[in-house]
Amino acid sequence: MTPDPANPDPGPGAAPGEPLVVRTTGSPRGRGRQYGAAARERIQLSLESYERMYAHFAALRWDAATALAETFVPVVEAFNADYLEEMAGIAEGAGAEFPDVLALNLRTEILFSARARAESLGGTEPPPGPHGPPAPSECTAFADLRGPEPIVGQNWDWLPFAHDTVVILQSEPTNGPRWVSVVEAGLLAKFGMNSAGLTVLTNALVTSEDRGSPGLPYHLLLRALLESDSLAAAEETIRTARRSSSANYLIAAAGDGDGNTSGEGDGAIDIEARPGGPDDVTRHPVAPGTFLVHTNHFTEPVPANDYGPAVFSDTHDRYRRATALAERMPYPSVAAWQEVLRDHEGLPDAICCHPDPDAPHELDRSSTVASAIVEPERRTLHLALGRPCTTRRVTYPYRDFFKGRG
Repeated sequence: MTPDPANPDPGPGAAPGEPLVVRTTGSPRGRGRQYGAAARERIQLSLESYERMYAHFAALRWDAATALAETFVPVVEAFNADYLEEMAGIAEGAGAEFPDVLALNLRTEILFSARARAESLGGTEPPPGPHGPPAPSECTAFADLRGPEPIVGQNWDWLPFAHDTVVILQSEPTNGPRWVSVVEAGLLAKFGMNSAGLTVLTNALVTSEDRGSPGLPYHLLLRALLESDSLAAAEETIRTARRSSSANYLIAAAGDGDGNTSGEGDGAIDIEARPGGPDDVTRHPVAPGTFLVHTNHFTEPVPANDYGPAVFSDTHDRYRRATALAERMPYPSVAAWQEVLRDHEGLPDAICCHPDPDAPHELDRSSTVASAIVEPERRTLHLALGRPCTTRRVTYPYRDFFKGRG
């Protein structure tokens, strides 16, 4: 199946569990209203689910979570006030309040960073540390530059409720590149690609420096990267943003879609970042003829405690397994990487993650929610919305959607 991104099917109104493709155009407020209205039921489900998650993982009541979120408004406004306008539009379209949508977009800061602040902000019990309730599983990402064209992608693992909240968001802003993101309903962005030839992939990271201090939230920085018009601009955004959370950003650059390269040098870069500014990032170029795998821990020592292996206990196993499978790959291809992303060694905490039936609480179970493989030069997204071992991968060609908007 190869859907036409200009005429998605099924479109707005798709039931939970079915693909929902939302296309927005125009001003930030207008795009937000369109998004909120089209994904209204899924956004409401996101709000209900995160209210339970914030209480379980961060010991925060919802009113405390929204209060924490509002302390980030001045930083977001200084970085790009359009993001606040868009979130206000999402709230209007979805029948929610602005602080609710803002709190959704700070889910990383609240779940991972804000644990240390939970008690003083109305926590229901002492906030757990890195060895408290296990966090949901997270992502396995890769960039492969061994073939004639780059192939990049990732599995996104999260709680099973996200199977019913995921949205394919296509945006045509008034200015800047068009972009597509696979995202939880109500969030401004997650991983995706844009008409300037950039693909943005990501992994959550956690360190002792992640303490919920106001800064640019993780998912809003992902949005800024999708709006970047070059690899250099994306890297500069990461370096200069006042980041609130640790994260890994794997960014691949492509040519103009007609076989012409951008001339920027590196075809892909991987940037491990901690809260802070330019001195708190480490750059890893992905050289032609090589590949890179990244999961949820830092690959080089950092001047902070890396909580990734404690918070995401399977991160080293997934990293070693994906790397080993890639090394044994006869030839890099979409099909070969699909097999890597389907791998079950170590179940339930495998590259293809399944809910653990023995987990003590439903919120302690994780699942691969989406599995993406991108061919940047072809502007093509191969997407399985669900666990890739059983979900059919659908191809979305975005060359025409991106045409003329670099």
